[in-house]
Amino acid sequence: MYKQISRFSILLFLVIFTSSVISAGPVREFLSSDGKSKTNQEEEEGLKPSPSKREIPRSEETSSPSPKIEAKVKKEESVASAEASSQKSKRVQRRKKGKTKISKKEKQDIKEKEKETTSKKYENSLPGVSELPPKTQYDTNNQNANAELGHGKGIPVLCYHHLVGNQDPMGGYNLDPSLLEEQFKYLKSLGYQTISLDQFYQYQQGKAGSDFPARPVLLTFDDGSLTHRDVLVPLLKKYGMRASVFIYPTVISNPRYKFYLSWAGLKEALDSGVLDIGSHTVYHPKLPAMSRAEIRSQLKDSKATLEAKTGRKIQDLAYPFGLFDVRVIEEAKAAGYRMAFTVNPGKNVPGTYAYTIHRSLVTWGMSQSRFNSILSASPPVKIQLGVPDGSWVKPGDSFPVIVEGLDPKSVAIKISGKEGIIQRKTNTEYIIRIPEFKKTTYPAMTVIGKTLAGKRSETQFLFVNRKEFKKDPD
Repeated sequence: MYKQISRFSILLFLVIFTSSVISAGPVREFLSSDGKSKTNQEEEEGLKPSPSKREIPRSEETSSPSPKIEAKVKKEESVASAEASSQKSKRVQRRKKGKTKISKKEKQDIKEKEKETTSKKYENSLPGVSELPPKTQYDTNNQNANAELGHGKGIPVLCYHHLVGNQDPMGGYNLDPSLLEEQFKYLKSLGYQTISLDQFYQYQQGKAGSDFPARPVLLTFDDGSLTHRDVLVPLLKKYGMRASVFIYPTVISNPRYKFYLSWAGLKEALDSGVLDIGSHTVYHPKLPAMSRAEIRSQLKDSKATLEAKTGRKIQDLAYPFGLFDVRVIEEAKAAGYRMAFTVNPGKNVPGTYAYTIHRSLVTWGMSQSRFNSILSASPPVKIQLGVPDGSWVKPGDSFPVIVEGLDPKSVAIKISGKEGIIQRKTNTEYIIRIPEFKKTTYPAMTVIGKTLAGKRSETQFLFVNRKEFKKDPD
């Protein structure tokens, strides 16, 4: 009898102990109303990016329905088993490590080797760029036979970022200072003169004065790098040029971003007299992935902050990543911006829509021929889309495009590299269909061809692929 009571007591104790462990452990989290414990919520809160970092758009976030409790329990058990195995493996490794003594010199050699093989990582670096191409020298005395084609027709707008040496921040978006100087020399040799944002706006409105340069170019630099003050300003002064910087305030005077300017440094750069300033939103998000209220806040708050901190009127905007949609354009107008810049290549002529200004990225190691092709491309007489630039589309959608002033035989219309033309109705009207894509959120449409005089033409537009969004932001 005594033995039976003892066994019963032991069993009762085990049942109580087991239930208490389950109620206090991961299983309780699965059974709770929100599926998370307070501790896990706090950990996740700590991992969330601060507003100063670039936002991950909703299109890139993942969400899935909660699995059944049984599946969760099995998953938890497998995780626990894997953790136990991992702990055992670590103990074995520690025992093995203890048997083999490593000298201080060997340890130092290992550290040095790791340091050499580990690539540098920087804030906002370009994904996928591990090794940058070599520096490029431009020959200003030996231009191609076709170098003059198109020069002076429309205004090219060039988009730069950081200006530092190899393996430094921004990956392919960075430019070696010596290459920038080569490009400045090349621009001067072709007779280009840089213009201000005010001059560009007057030209775009068809109000350029008699003293407007015969070959104008607008230089723009995004983000607010330290090199805009330390490298760009001296070079602009050296070559008698000017440029414009587009700033997003959350990196300015932010100790987390050591490659960016302070407010004092930005003011010093602006006081040089060779820089204009515009907005680049508050913290550089992908605007089409945001709700209209969030877009409005990004555009208005950035403008207000920059005006308060610099004492200068902010009238112009550069879309982060060059991304926009119809809502973004509407909010840019409402916020009081007079112009907004994309990164869609192409020349700008009087009448170019003020909120989709064409702008060409200049990247590391850009060849002289490619740089020249940006400058010399001749805009067509007219391009008219059957849907607004920045429209939300889905594969299978079709619309007309009118292209005038190009040789019909030369016209090609590509959408993110895929054929877009499904019908050539006339020599100027084409029917376009949006093709199927694999994870292409922002397909670009490029119209390529040659003018009747044989001059090369290239103009780009942007769409938003509705299929990549689980739901519309609004």
